[in-house]
Amino acid sequence: MRGEIVQYDPETGAGLVSGDDLARYDFSSRSPDLAVGRRVDFIVADDGAATDLIVLQDARPQPVAIAPEPNLGLWGYFRRCVTTKYVDGNGRARRKEYWSFALFHTLILFLLFTPVLFLVIIDAETGRDMAAFGMAGIAFVGLIMAGLILPGVTVLIRRFHDVGLSGWLVLIGLIPYVGGLFLFVVSLLPSQPAVNLYGAPPTGTGQIAI
Repeated sequence: MRGEIVQYDPETGAGLVSGDDLARYDFSSRSPDLAVGRRVDFIVADDGAATDLIVLQDARPQPVAIAPEPNLGLWGYFRRCVTTKYVDGNGRARRKEYWSFALFHTLILFLLFTPVLFLVIIDAETGRDMAAFGMAGIAFVGLIMAGLILPGVTVLIRRFHDVGLSGWLVLIGLIPYVGGLFLFVVSLLPSQPAVNLYGAPPTGTGQIAI
């Protein structure tokens, strides 16, 4: 395996190498030849750490081709959020994916609440006993809302990853007023154009990352 050293502390010997497979591996070595930016050849041990690092003195960093992500469209992104990515917070989500989920989430709840509101109006205006139907409708809408909570959280985590932030920062949203504003601002930020800790940029176009 080959890669590039991205972190190294010569005092402790601890470091981090970014492999050409886009994964990162911890290592420990006090070799004087090691330094940030050096290309190295290494072996991946059973515990996932990099060992037996050899500095490639004359090697130049090779570009890593990033396969383009297809543009799924608004409904396609929403469908992916509620199917294959339902409980998957790994990877990155571009702004279009996040706002596609938000759009259809809002439309679905609106369409479900409309008949319930209609039953409430009939009950109030005509005096007909529509309480049973209304309660059943509210319970059904509640189940749908509960089912959309988890994919909503995971797509938000992936949106944070897309701008280079930890997914744990979504917990800031629990802070009244300020938290919601923070989440909204992050949802509007552009994608990081290059590979970050969470993967390749989901841009919909092919890119080359160094």
